[in-house]
Amino acid sequence: MGNKQSTKLTKNKNKSKISLKSTTNEPKSWYVEGRRYANYKNSKYFFPEDDIEIDRLQMQHYLFRNIFYGNFSAPVEDMLKQGGRILDIGCGPGTWVLENSCNFVRSEFYGIDIAPMFPSMIKPRNAHFIQANILDGLPFEDNYFDFVHLGFLSACFSEENWITQVIPECIRVCKPNGWIEFYENDGAAFNGGPCYNRIVESLKQEFFTMDLNIRAAILYKDWLLKEPNLINVQEEVRKQSIGNRDCLAMIMEESLKILFQTLAPRLAKNLGISVNEFEEMLQDVHEEYNKYGTYMNFYRVYAQKV
Repeated sequence: MGNKQSTKLTKNKNKSKISLKSTTNEPKSWYVEGRRYANYKNSKYFFPEDDIEIDRLQMQHYLFRNIFYGNFSAPVEDMLKQGGRILDIGCGPGTWVLENSCNFVRSEFYGIDIAPMFPSMIKPRNAHFIQANILDGLPFEDNYFDFVHLGFLSACFSEENWITQVIPECIRVCKPNGWIEFYENDGAAFNGGPCYNRIVESLKQEFFTMDLNIRAAILYKDWLLKEPNLINVQEEVRKQSIGNRDCLAMIMEESLKILFQTLAPRLAKNLGISVNEFEEMLQDVHEEYNKYGTYMNFYRVYAQKV
């Protein structure tokens, strides 16, 4: 990934554009079983940065898009067609930004992420990416965006982070009458079998030790309802099965398999077993999905700024 600087945005007074400049050095990185990890300042992020993780994040994107029949639920399509500014926080490989920048060519899309997995060269002209950490403050002026979009970040922030930093920053950079949308799957599946439930309890334990809430998605609506500068808070919940019932169920299973394999050393340690024994458990989990009818809830919560 080379030596990068974190991005700063400066407004050009003569043009309605912004320039991107970087100011943060590459974090310390290391490899575990061939997978690259990085230690970012002021961050709880503990997932690798490699093609396997990019595949998992893209699976999550396509799951949400198909489960909800679109890339967003907030009523912003007319604005996107006419032209607006949109921010995607935690953009990962940039799939959401890239798709929407092609679909809505009059709008400008900005993606930020602490891990620079997004494209730097080959991208639409209205797609922009910046390496930044929202906990350090978003590098944008107040009331800048018509739509602020955020997802897949339950493994990044504590509840205190969400309430005192993340949500206030989203509100700050959103224009009056603009929209904010959060999306995430509930970290606890339903109708899980015994092996799956053991793994999820281990995962919850791992999140707990890092002051993270694996089920942050179920709290989004309440958090946004408590914000005096937000109105029209809406929540949409979709049920998604896991297993071989259909294409989405199979993608869901593959996404979870990658997640569990990525965290295998941590989860196996919590369970008091070897990594090889953990891999054997995953084989049993595969059978359990269809036997017990395991499913997970996916959430989209959106609100309008007054």
